[in-house]
Amino acid sequence: MKSKRQNRLVPGVFLAALVLCGAALGGDPAATQTPRAGPKTAGNVPLTPLLGVAKARFLGSLPPGQEGGVRPLRTAQPQDCVNGNPSIDGIACGSTTSGQLAITDCLISSDNSYYDVYSFDGTLGQQVTTTLSSSAFDTFLFLIDPSGSTTVATDHDGGGGTTSQIVFTLTQTGTWFIVANSWIGNQFGAYSLALQCGAAPPPGACTANSTTLCLNNGRFRVQATYTTPTGATGPGMAVTQTSDTGLFWFFSSNNIEVIIKVVNACTFTAPRYWVFAGGLTNVQVVLTVTDTSNGTIAPKIYTNPLNTAFAPIQDTNAFATCP
Repeated sequence: MKSKRQNRLVPGVFLAALVLCGAALGGDPAATQTPRAGPKTAGNVPLTPLLGVAKARFLGSLPPGQEGGVRPLRTAQPQDCVNGNPSIDGIACGSTTSGQLAITDCLISSDNSYYDVYSFDGTLGQQVTTTLSSSAFDTFLFLIDPSGSTTVATDHDGGGGTTSQIVFTLTQTGTWFIVANSWIGNQFGAYSLALQCGAAPPPGACTANSTTLCLNNGRFRVQATYTTPTGATGPGMAVTQTSDTGLFWFFSSNNIEVIIKVVNACTFTAPRYWVFAGGLTNVQVVLTVTDTSNGTIAPKIYTNPLNTAFAPIQDTNAFATCP
């Protein structure tokens, strides 16, 4: 349950696998919470299988005994999850909002945990930090891309204690989604959600940071994200090697996963910028290469499927944007 609700919906997308609308454990003190006053309006687009799958995979990646917990439910109709679709509140960069998980919220049925959804407008290359904290329950946090179909990052307690935190450099411009969730099923109570955003890079500029390479003399912005078989997701960590070449690591700085270069072939018969990349991994990798010389140029996106050996990328027709 969120305060200062705007009842703003985002059509055409969204979230959750095995997501049902329900209520809390009978006899649980949380069941005595006061629900939201009045029904909420929800979107009319069916939800996609996302949150439940991502949460289940994250839980499945943990050692036995650390998976949280699932509790039985009693039937109820959440006011904030009409026809199974969540309402969405906006959150502004540089702000902190208060909310409350309650039996009126949408439910991830794989672990019987409830969630609230927020949206914000972000810009390609912008680094954002979102922090979910609560003294009432252990937290879990999702960051969803503007398509509403990809979980780009998840976190449990990365901010210390029971606080979850995600730091991510946005891979596209659009409306992004933050999901505030509890780690264990049927946990309720007040929480705070903070969003900090770095300055959006000016058009035609590439700013290198921990998750961004700026190649070919800084003209091309390169970013990577990964997804493991257990559902762990996150950004690749960038290491510049030369003016044209860089690396990404995912899990450890001494374990390189991807190498990429952008080559100026503008003096050739067919003038182009080339993109070459190779990987030492079989996790899902999404590489996004953007020519920052013109904000209207669509980025090139290269995807290595999950559980597939990374095939070499030799794109000699990548960008016809010479000089």
